[in-house]
Amino acid sequence: MIELVDFQKKYKNFSACENVNFLCKDCKITGLLGPNGAGKSTIIKAICGVHYPSSGKILVNGISVEEKTVEAQKLIGYVSENAEYPNYYNVYELIKEVAELRLQNQKPLVNQQIEKVISIMDLKDVFLKNVGTLSKGYKQRLSFALALVHDPKVLILDEPVSGLDPMQIVEMRALIKKLGKEKTILLSTHLMQEAKELCDEIVILHKGKVIITGTVDEICQKTKTDDLEKAFLVLASEKK
Repeated sequence: MIELVDFQKKYKNFSACENVNFLCKDCKITGLLGPNGAGKSTIIKAICGVHYPSSGKILVNGISVEEKTVEAQKLIGYVSENAEYPNYYNVYELIKEVAELRLQNQKPLVNQQIEKVISIMDLKDVFLKNVGTLSKGYKQRLSFALALVHDPKVLILDEPVSGLDPMQIVEMRALIKKLGKEKTILLSTHLMQEAKELCDEIVILHKGKVIITGTVDEICQKTKTDDLEKAFLVLASEKK
């Protein structure tokens, strides 16, 4: 579970997010939607402990990210839109190093988790290849493997299908749906179709504030529309 309570983040005189409240339920996929500049990245960074709230709080499975950052981070796996990795590693070496750091060198568990994520993400054909030679699709699979290697309870996915071809998008969406049955997932995207395909519940941001939450059907009903994209346009126009 992820819970934001009266979350606010200020940078000098600018408020990136203000009075943000929402809940990501266990074993559900929650979509965090909004245009560029809406506050999605600010919220993701705060959940991952990159920075802290100016006021309010963030809880991951009841643990305060601000007060117990390390404990909270142990529960989280993060997949970024455009992850960059050192090119001097091959795929196996990088996964192994991250696994040893995350699992504190528990050798049997490290080996078990390496085998597990290589299988889940179908990396067997490339696990000895240099990271820098991987295609965009395989780099994204590697990002998921690194996020999953410590078997986190929570996954934060930031534009996870960005730059993938249509077949890769279908495969990645199937994986996310499968993971959502056993993990709490927060999916940040600006693609309404992706949110509609994947998310159990939606949180829509506009200029750093939550303007609506609910299922796709609930949001469409509240906005008297028949499509999530239309609903977003209605909501955004009301906030101008």
